[in-house]
Amino acid sequence: MSSADTIGLWHGIQRNTGNASFAVNDIYREPDASVRVLLRVVATEVQHHTLRIGETFPVRDETWKLAELTGWPSDEDWTVVLRRVTPAPA
Repeated sequence: MSSADTIGLWHGIQRNTGNASFAVNDIYREPDASVRVLLRVVATEVQHHTLRIGETFPVRDETWKLAELTGWPSDEDWTVVLRRVTPAPA
């Protein structure tokens, strides 16, 4: 897996790939104690995803996964890791 297949997102930082831009809008804990990440993706259009760790989401012809969340609930010292599960067709 190349570094282009993994993206780390930090508070207030947008990351770009050749196909899309990614940013975290919010992270919060549900009443059932599960953690949700609100993700904004801009590809051909703006998409908003509410994801738990391990869930996947589409970006154009690719599938990405919310792979990890470390350092949360710190306000400033967290990292969201996204991994490309299936690349775009050649």
